[in-house]
Amino acid sequence: MTDISMNTPAPAWPRLVGGFGLIWNLYGVYEYLTTVGILGPGGGSRPPMADAMPMWVTAAFAIAVFAGAIGSFCLLLLNRWAIGLLFLSLLADLLWDVRMASGSDHGSGLVLVASVTVIGIVLAWVAHSAGKKGWLR
Repeated sequence: MTDISMNTPAPAWPRLVGGFGLIWNLYGVYEYLTTVGILGPGGGSRPPMADAMPMWVTAAFAIAVFAGAIGSFCLLLLNRWAIGLLFLSLLADLLWDVRMASGSDHGSGLVLVASVTVIGIVLAWVAHSAGKKGWLR
């Protein structure tokens, strides 16, 4: 029996998901750079919120958004690196979720945590599925 999926071209939807993921994660990169004080109204000064954030949370935030942005770009290009990068991003996001879920703001913070996690799961799943179907190079 031959595997037909290895010879079929990829449909448009994995690229569309990758494009959405790239925009989503680039906004996350902007939020990270604002949080650590590289961008924003402080002109390079570190905001008090960043000082209150443990180093491991800051590192998880950075890994989640940068790996997510690069992984989404790879998915947009149908590159196999998308799988590992988007799973790394999801893992870092889950670490970040531990801190966010334990914070005092459970209203809008919980919605943000859930949204980011669901999108991370979808991105990793799409990359994994596209890889299994032979759509990634």
